[in-house]
Amino acid sequence: MLRHIAVFEWRYQRKSPVFWVGCLLFFLLTFGAMTTDEIQIGSRGNVFTNSPYAILQTLGVMSLFSIFVIVSLVANVVLRDDETGFAPILYSTSVRKFSHLVGRFLGANAAALCVLATVPLGILLGTAMPWLDPEKVGPFRLSHYLYALFAFGLPTLLIISAGYFALATATRSIMWTYVGAVATLVLYIVMRGLLRDPQFDTIWALTDPFCLSALDIATKY
Repeated sequence: MLRHIAVFEWRYQRKSPVFWVGCLLFFLLTFGAMTTDEIQIGSRGNVFTNSPYAILQTLGVMSLFSIFVIVSLVANVVLRDDETGFAPILYSTSVRKFSHLVGRFLGANAAALCVLATVPLGILLGTAMPWLDPEKVGPFRLSHYLYALFAFGLPTLLIISAGYFALATATRSIMWTYVGAVATLVLYIVMRGLLRDPQFDTIWALTDPFCLSALDIATKY
């Protein structure tokens, strides 16, 4: 049952305008950052534009802005049945609450992961453009893109989506969930400035849900 619910939720989210707008926006921003100097995402330093470090940092920065897509796709799962009046019908069936919630959660996260996957796709296609300086582009390695998406992006996505899923469950309000998303982004920026001192590196790396601080420390010097 859980698998069927997850597949149903994935198909539902795939038809959502938020899904397609998010995919288009994330792809165009990343593609533009690779092909023009007017758009810059992060600070890649003196490395190839498609180096593992550049891919990871670009994906990490875009994960910051993915929280609004996550709220719309994942957190809304908790509230949709109540808003449509379908909840009483659903509760009268033999579907277990665990299968229902986990299946919806997994299906919505699959859709959010597809949105996030447009970031490495934008990097891949952007670095293949003929007008780029070939000296700034390194050799193609598919493993670099897969590692960034599944070892770096997916854990971050699951942590963030679980937090907003719980917030939506507790507040029963999509508005307060969006407020929580804005507060998270503001607090992250403020704390990144306050904990800039090297003595706080370990604390900030362990508490950074987007892994950017851990990446900075691991690649320092």
